[in-house]
Amino acid sequence: MKITSGEYKYRNIEIPRGIRPTTEKVREAVFSMIREWIPGGVILDLFAGSGAMGLEALSRGADKCYFCESNRQNFKVLLGNIANCNAGSKSQPYNCDFRSAIGRVSDKLDAVIMDPPYEQVEYYGEAMQLLQDNGLLDEGSIVVAEHLYDNPLSDTYGRLTRIKEKKYGTIGVDVYIYE
Repeated sequence: MKITSGEYKYRNIEIPRGIRPTTEKVREAVFSMIREWIPGGVILDLFAGSGAMGLEALSRGADKCYFCESNRQNFKVLLGNIANCNAGSKSQPYNCDFRSAIGRVSDKLDAVIMDPPYEQVEYYGEAMQLLQDNGLLDEGSIVVAEHLYDNPLSDTYGRLTRIKEKKYGTIGVDVYIYE
């Protein structure tokens, strides 16, 4: 897999075994939807896996990306991908549970990209609530949630309101804005 656009375009991204990477088509669609939040932004790639989404954001002009990956083997691959893109100075990777990672973020976030294991449907609401409880979102911040389309998400989570809902085969992508 490769970064599709920007400074790191065509850089190879290693995919850890056993994870389901976001396809190039879905990545392109997501970044088309959220392009105005990326340049100069602070991003959180929650449930990062390979880090492809966060690295894509950095490649497209984000100033900083926090990465959260709890699996140790996947985290090693993530670190390699960050190094391969020479993105270390703009990256803050955490090898811990998403709850701990959210508690460690020290900046207001412009965008959060979350793609938890699809069977963990409770993670969506819990993560969105923690982001709000920890004061990490400003008015206008967005959360992008990738999920199985057949497992629809709520229209709202606290002050987060869904503004876009797209379907790509079996995958759903919902965009929420903090109001």
